[in-house]
Amino acid sequence: MPWVFVFSLLLFSCTSQKKLVYFQGEIPALNESDKYQLKIFPGDILSVSVFTINSEAYPYLSATMERPYSDTRSAYEKGIVVNDSGFIKLPLIGTVQVAGLSIPSATRIIEMKFKDYIEDPIITVKKLNFKITVLGEVNKPGTYPVLNEKVTLPEALGLAGDISQYGDRQSVRIIREENNQRKDFFIDLTKASSLTPEIYYLHPDDIIYVQPLKRRAFQNISPSITIFTSLITTAVVVITLVITASN
Repeated sequence: MPWVFVFSLLLFSCTSQKKLVYFQGEIPALNESDKYQLKIFPGDILSVSVFTINSEAYPYLSATMERPYSDTRSAYEKGIVVNDSGFIKLPLIGTVQVAGLSIPSATRIIEMKFKDYIEDPIITVKKLNFKITVLGEVNKPGTYPVLNEKVTLPEALGLAGDISQYGDRQSVRIIREENNQRKDFFIDLTKASSLTPEIYYLHPDDIIYVQPLKRRAFQNISPSITIFTSLITTAVVVITLVITASN
């Protein structure tokens, strides 16, 4: 009986190579039109910087340029919150509707409005609240800010230190809530065909959850049971040796 238990333990502790290798098969081509384009929604926090040749005439616009790179303020303190109606309010030009727009589109609209007041303005718009959360069987679970306008699923797993030895690469879940809509995706990372544009490019506030393998349960056996099993196994080995020697 103990031998059966030990054999079962060894059996569950072994994972086939196919369950460990990422993206097996041919990776599907991702066209330029398939790439995720970051959009703005109510509740987002934006950084809007206005640069002008005559900065002395508009000191309140160029103030952001004087901020040191070691700015420790939170995103909420640095940026402008898009209100529930999808508008932001800026100096000189007043309210601008930005909800539903991509970052380049919002930049162009704000630039056109500032041209009525400033000669050759240069506008930069950034989304400050782009972050992702990686949970479950990864080596460094946590919430990670995204410093540019896109992040891919492999990059997110890389930020989290990769999936641990107990993570199920065939059962990774992405939870996405955007514009008051909730979506769930289940991905088998061992298959390259699972990399569709919708899941390859992550969206702000996506949650990636890596489920544990079934054999993970065996790693949580209490120490007392482990010691008890070891004693039984040792006793059986000794008895077997004694019987063999007496024969």
